[in-house]
Amino acid sequence: MSTIFKWDKTDMDALLATCETDGVFPYIQKYMPAPSKVLESGCGAGRYVKYLADRGWDVIGLEWDQDAVDMIKEYWPEAKAVQGDSANSPFPENTFDGVISLGVIEHWIDGPKAPLQDIYRVLKPGAYAIITAPCLNRVRRIKKALWWNEFVSFREATRKWRKNGGPNPNRLDEQYLYFPYPTYGDFFEYRFTTDQFKQAIRDEHFELIEHQPIAVIDGLYHELNPKNKLVTYENRQFVVSPMGKLLHKTLSLWPFTHSHHQLAIVRKPVAAKSKPSGPKKQVVVKAKKAVSKK
Repeated sequence: MSTIFKWDKTDMDALLATCETDGVFPYIQKYMPAPSKVLESGCGAGRYVKYLADRGWDVIGLEWDQDAVDMIKEYWPEAKAVQGDSANSPFPENTFDGVISLGVIEHWIDGPKAPLQDIYRVLKPGAYAIITAPCLNRVRRIKKALWWNEFVSFREATRKWRKNGGPNPNRLDEQYLYFPYPTYGDFFEYRFTTDQFKQAIRDEHFELIEHQPIAVIDGLYHELNPKNKLVTYENRQFVVSPMGKLLHKTLSLWPFTHSHHQLAIVRKPVAAKSKPSGPKKQVVVKAKKAVSKK
């Protein structure tokens, strides 16, 4: 597993507000309507646990970071959250009417297989999951071909090299199965092409129902935003300039051109074969504070 992102209690209300705008909730309403029993696997600060519970869902969050679980219980005592591994959850098989996994499966160096298998295991046959992961979109593929990020980050990486050794671009490290982020330093996440993402899902015997770009303004902010002139970010909200809106509208004519994430609606087949129930032995992962903003 990668380094663990650390949440701040001062962001809780702002994070909750993003459930209104991030584009995921309409899919939850469509594929696992209230009062479905839903798991958020890798719930972070618990924004969707709180948001769905307030609207009639029977929802529980699973989060590896005990500090985040404690924060949820302190800030939203009515929200249900437990500590555990999204690749090895403590729930029996065929438990949930739906699972949501938002920006989670990309954090395993060994690839997304284990967390996807666990989602499959805990879903009831015929039930749906909503899974998002970073997209190696068209803009990022162009930058990759030009070694753009390696070039613009080289100076900073060289300064760190004097202390830590390097700078060696992570893409040259053979342990990584997909395109890694960040460019230099400790692994944080993979970024998948659309074909890689869909294949990883099908490899675990899910039926792929929908595949959509999501978090497109995020992608504009991260990848096409010189000196933050097109998009600014404050209090978990994006503010887009007129020029940014025009660029976004134009690029959106070609799906997955600049989307930060991609979203899949998947279904566990009705005639799914049972897999061994119950959690496997937990593996302790030493967590370090993440330095990347996600």
